[in-house]
Amino acid sequence: MIPIVDRARAESIAPIWRMPFRPFFWGAALWSMVALVIWQGQLFGWQMPAFRMGVVWHSHEMLFGFAATVVVGFLGTAMQTWTGIPSPKGTQLIALVGLWLLARLGYLLAAVPIWMPVIAEVSFFLFSAFLLGARVLRTKQWRNMFVLPAMLMFAALSASHWLLPGAQSRIALLALLLVTAIILIIGGRVIPFFTARRFHLSPRDKIPAVEWGTHIAAVGLLLSVAVGLPQMVWAFFAVSLGILQVVRVVRWHPTKIWAEPMVWSLHVSYWLVILGCFLAALAWSQIAPSWQSPALHAFAVGGIGGLILSMTSRVSLGHTGRILKAPRLMPLAFMALALSALARVFWAPAPSGLLAAIIAWVVGYTLFLLYYTPVLFQPRVDGHPG
Repeated sequence: MIPIVDRARAESIAPIWRMPFRPFFWGAALWSMVALVIWQGQLFGWQMPAFRMGVVWHSHEMLFGFAATVVVGFLGTAMQTWTGIPSPKGTQLIALVGLWLLARLGYLLAAVPIWMPVIAEVSFFLFSAFLLGARVLRTKQWRNMFVLPAMLMFAALSASHWLLPGAQSRIALLALLLVTAIILIIGGRVIPFFTARRFHLSPRDKIPAVEWGTHIAAVGLLLSVAVGLPQMVWAFFAVSLGILQVVRVVRWHPTKIWAEPMVWSLHVSYWLVILGCFLAALAWSQIAPSWQSPALHAFAVGGIGGLILSMTSRVSLGHTGRILKAPRLMPLAFMALALSALARVFWAPAPSGLLAAIIAWVVGYTLFLLYYTPVLFQPRVDGHPG
């Protein structure tokens, strides 16, 4: 479907406010680095009494302030392609970004009552749910209906993460698994497509049992964690997800990918999600319980952080009319995120491992901002709105 756009009205809007990916990709990348530097400072013993900080703050900002925010930017942008209805822009987009920024500052500053950023962040996700869900319902795009419950779950989890102190670890895990499930849905669609198109290959037909199995296992894992089933059940769903993803990725031409950074970075990050599935299964089955933290960071740093860097790099070029070619040093950025994940999984919790993981993350996202700030703040190069 081709959206009908009033060109004069669209061009009167500053470029940064023309599509959701623009402010949210830029803001989330910058905030992730700020949040990690503050977190590392706390680990080093810096005294920052004006800031709330703590492990709850760290996990909240990386899950909701970074990952879920990029999900909103990506889905808000993709919705125009999926439904043919223009994405939120202008005043609506400014309002969304304003709510997101209020939440970030409110959670950071210790003097701000916690209910204020909670309200701002819940409003951010509910407004996103309304804007995105309305487009799906209007066009009856039932395949994409997952965006509505996802946004509502983000709203509920973001509030309860701060307001239910006794359940914060479980809620953070649910948020991490929710983002991971969205990655599995979207990655399963776009990675084989991008790979086949880039190398002029015939896309292989999906195996229905694998696709349905992935969705069932992902939902099963979320529900089993949410209702507090025994961890052995979590392990069953985690290892099932891992096996199903292996079946997926071996069909995505993995031996062909290494000539194109915009493709191999997607695959490598997806492999780190698979690593997280198997490590989590080992931890939750009590075979190797100490592997839980490495497993969760394989999801968070390698899977989510790496895929976000790769996808935002690609989407930012494609939706601004540019050639899909990685800027000169972006392959280094992709490698830095993979190294960040490996350091966090296999080197930490040694302080040097934590420091190496954070430095590598900052290197990767600094390169993204250096190359993509002009891309995100300037008009499309082909003259089209958006």
